[in-house]
Amino acid sequence: MKLNTYQRREFLIKALQGTALLLTAPVLNACKDDWLYSSYKVVQTDCNGCGKCLIVCSYKAIILPTLSRYTIIKTKCTDCGICKYACKENAISVSTTDYLIKSSSCTKCGKCIPVCLPGSIKLPTGSLKYSITSSCVGCGKCVDACFSQGKAISYTVSAYSIVTSKCHGCVERCSSVCTDNAITKVNGKASINASKCTKCGKCLPRCNYAAIARSAVELIQSKCTQCDKCYLICKYNGIKKEGVLSGTEPHIEHSECTRCGKCLPVCPENAIYKVLPVSYSDPVINTSLCNSCGICAPLCPQNAIDAEIFKAEIDQKKCYRCGKCEDICPLDAIENS
Repeated sequence: MKLNTYQRREFLIKALQGTALLLTAPVLNACKDDWLYSSYKVVQTDCNGCGKCLIVCSYKAIILPTLSRYTIIKTKCTDCGICKYACKENAISVSTTDYLIKSSSCTKCGKCIPVCLPGSIKLPTGSLKYSITSSCVGCGKCVDACFSQGKAISYTVSAYSIVTSKCHGCVERCSSVCTDNAITKVNGKASINASKCTKCGKCLPRCNYAAIARSAVELIQSKCTQCDKCYLICKYNGIKKEGVLSGTEPHIEHSECTRCGKCLPVCPENAIYKVLPVSYSDPVINTSLCNSCGICAPLCPQNAIDAEIFKAEIDQKKCYRCGKCEDICPLDAIENS
């Protein structure tokens, strides 16, 4: 009796299920009618091939055979860690480095300041001012020293020469102190060979008639970086330094530094250096964790993340236009037309 009851009940359940399927069939077909729901399409320029839409589509209507792949180009990566902290899936492993300034080598020239977008480099500031004094012999060593900095010092007169109208012909007085044999007597007057003259200035005090015209330099304040190189190299007190620099020693605020590495190549003294962590490892993206969202690629300041993007497409024959893929797409790459 119980057996017959069970069989009868099972028969009724299956019959009801079959009837429900027959009744819902027209509704399912109606979902595919253009007049009821508009079709969906993938905007190829917006799609990043993450595959999120693929997961929610129970009708297998989205075609994306291969998910996008992201890799890190190690030669370009500066270990800044920006991509690491942006990845919500913790798929990126980067051993972040620290950048430091060697105060003893830094000349406070400020060349690193413009390239540091976060403004994490801190240098002393003040009213320090350099100028050329009357003691300058025009040797040009300050010109060479300043060339690698702001190029603020340049020649106004590039070589020593003799003012013949003032020369009395006592060549022995000036030539005897010229260790470069650059001064000779020509037609009873002194003559200076510019190719031999080192502009040492030894001949200047020997001439009682001011017949020797020295070379001369000028300093343009707007170009001066207050690096102190010209002041240190001058042996003739030809550079005057006024004012003081105030503030802390040159340093980098690690809390603000993005570790982009742009300051390294612009420092003429190689005073900026980076320190790798003890347990350093090459940057890598764990493909098993990466969801191909694409957020990391545009954030990399060195374009070190290589993206191989595969676009999704929708098979209109299979699509029931439920809209789930449109709702879940992080880039709004799916829209109904």
